[in-house]
Amino acid sequence: MEQSTKSDRKKRPYHSRVRQRHAEETRQRILEAARSLFESRGYAATTLEAIAEHALVSPKTIVATFGSKSALLAEVINPDAFSPSLKLLIDELRATADPLRQIALVAQLTRQAYESVASSLELLRTAGALAPELAELARQVEARRREHQARLIAFLHEQGVLRPDLSSEEMTDILWALTSYDVYRLLVVERHWEPAGYETWLVQLLAQQLLAPASA
Repeated sequence: MEQSTKSDRKKRPYHSRVRQRHAEETRQRILEAARSLFESRGYAATTLEAIAEHALVSPKTIVATFGSKSALLAEVINPDAFSPSLKLLIDELRATADPLRQIALVAQLTRQAYESVASSLELLRTAGALAPELAELARQVEARRREHQARLIAFLHEQGVLRPDLSSEEMTDILWALTSYDVYRLLVVERHWEPAGYETWLVQLLAQQLLAPASA
């Protein structure tokens, strides 16, 4: 009996890792299926049953993993769900102490994030008129984005590299507004700016608007 217990203990970590890997693979499969169907059929016309069929899972699995269709869309438009490269940029942003490099990384993150989820964000804009629950989702997405910007401003403030004539709230608002999808959409989608040109412009503007002259 004791020998059997020891054997079970050895197997448990392995089986746990297998289950975790299987769960993550299932999650990614659901996200990919949802993004594809949302973009091809539209949010309102896409059912959980259709997503489940494409992802080779049951609708109950989707509900257990994400909770609802609107929550699933929230994950679809989250760039971290699809881009490991963005996570590397975030790690570099947290590690660097150079304010100009931080601003450059913010612009690079903004560009790459919008490039990866632009179609999904367009979906959120257009679907909101047909699905009122998405208005609240849009507010949540923007609130979460502003929280990230506020943390960066707080970090830069601690370093003493920000303009002294603006409050932290004002600088957070500036950063939040300039890195919004609306600005990206107007310049890159509507006016057909090259993404690299948009990124360069954003770096220069953020440095001018946020950093003290000695740091810019």
